[in-house]
Amino acid sequence: MVTSGNGGGAAILGGVSGRRGVGGVLGTVLFVALATGGSACASRETGTSAVTSVAADVTAPTAVLPPSVGRTFYVSPAGSDVAAGTLTRPWRTIQKAVDSLRPGQRALVRAGTYAEDLIVARGGKKGSPITIAAKPGERVILHAASTSGDTYPLRITTGAKYVRVRGFVIEYARGTSSTNVYFEGSAHHIELNENEIRYSQDQGIFSERTTSNLVILRNSIHHNGLGHEPGQHQSHGIYLEGTDHYVANNAVYDHRYGFGIQVYPANSGSVIVNNTVAGSAHSGIVVGGDAGVSDITIRNNILAFNLKYGVQMDTDCPEGPVVVDTNVIFGNPSGPIEKGCSQLESSGGNIYADPRFVARRLDDFRLRRGSPAIDRARADYAPPNDFYGTRRPIGAGDDIGAFERRP
Repeated sequence: MVTSGNGGGAAILGGVSGRRGVGGVLGTVLFVALATGGSACASRETGTSAVTSVAADVTAPTAVLPPSVGRTFYVSPAGSDVAAGTLTRPWRTIQKAVDSLRPGQRALVRAGTYAEDLIVARGGKKGSPITIAAKPGERVILHAASTSGDTYPLRITTGAKYVRVRGFVIEYARGTSSTNVYFEGSAHHIELNENEIRYSQDQGIFSERTTSNLVILRNSIHHNGLGHEPGQHQSHGIYLEGTDHYVANNAVYDHRYGFGIQVYPANSGSVIVNNTVAGSAHSGIVVGGDAGVSDITIRNNILAFNLKYGVQMDTDCPEGPVVVDTNVIFGNPSGPIEKGCSQLESSGGNIYADPRFVARRLDDFRLRRGSPAIDRARADYAPPNDFYGTRRPIGAGDDIGAFERRP
C-alpha cells in the first residue's frame, strides 16, 4: 500500500502504452465523434440491484442533465463581447457566455484556441441547465491565459450548478499543482462531457471534497503530468474528492506519474463504471485516505497494463464499503486488486484475462473479437451509450469498458 496524496511519481519505463502522440488513434476518433454533434443521452433508469457485499444495495444513478432547450448564443475568435452573441454577431470570449447565459440557454463556441482563465461561478436550474459546448464539427481548444504560477484553463466553483461543459480540448495547465479542470467550492450537478483533457503538468481533473454530483462522462483523459518536475507530487488523470460523483465511459490512459483515477482522501457515494483505464505509472484506481472514503462502486471497468495494481487500497483503508466487481483486470504486475482492507468487497465476478485491445500501443482501446469484456457487463450499471455515443448493447449484452464492440 502507498500513501497516494503527495508522494513523488515514478515515470513509466519502457513505454507501457507505446506512442506518445496527440491522443493517438483514440484522440483522432474522439474528434470525429464530437464532430457529428450527437448529444449525450441520459443514463438508463434502473431499480435497486441486489449486491452481495458489505455495502447496502445501490442503484446506478440517472446522472446526466437534460438538454438546454432555450436560446442559443455563439462565441467566435472573430467576435466581440459587446456584440449580441448571435451567429452573425458572436461574442469574443467564452467567459462572456458563461457570465451571460440564463437557465436553459446554451452557447456554441466556434473553432479556435481560446486563452482564458475561465471561471464558472453561476448556473442553471434542475430542469434547465446551462450548456457551454463546442459547435458540432468544430475543434475548440481551451488554454489558460495565465503564464505564471499554477494555471487552470477551466475552474468550476461555488455558485456553479446545473452546468454542462461539452466537446472541448482542454490542455496545457502549467505549474506543479495545476489542473486542466478544477472543480472547487460547492459546485454541484456539473456535467463534463465528451472533452479531451490532456497535457497538464499536474492533474487532468481535480475535484475538491466540498463538491457533489459531478458527472464525468465520455471524456478522453490522457498524458497529464507532462513536464513533471523532480520532487513534484503525483499527477493523475482524475483526482476525485467529494460526494455522489458519477464517472462513466471515459478513456483514461498514459499517466506516467500517478494513478489513472485517485479516489482519495475524502469521497463518498461515487460510482465509477464502464471506464477504460490503462498505462498508469502506479495503479489504475486507488481508493482510501485519512479523511474518509466510503460507499464507492467500481464496476464494468477495464483496468489493464498499469504498473502496479488494477485497484489499489491506500495505506488509510476506506472506512466504508468499496465494491469492486464485474471488471476486466489484466496485466498489472502487482496484481489485480490489493487486499487487506476489511471494507473491500471484490468477489463479484471480476475477469482476469487480456481485454484484447485493437492496438494498445497506438492508444486504441476498442475491443477485438474474442475479448472477454464483450457482453459481460452488468446491464443495470452500463450507460445506454458508449464512449462514441454508440447505443448499448450490441449483441447479447453490454460490454465492459468504455467501448462497445461493433461487428
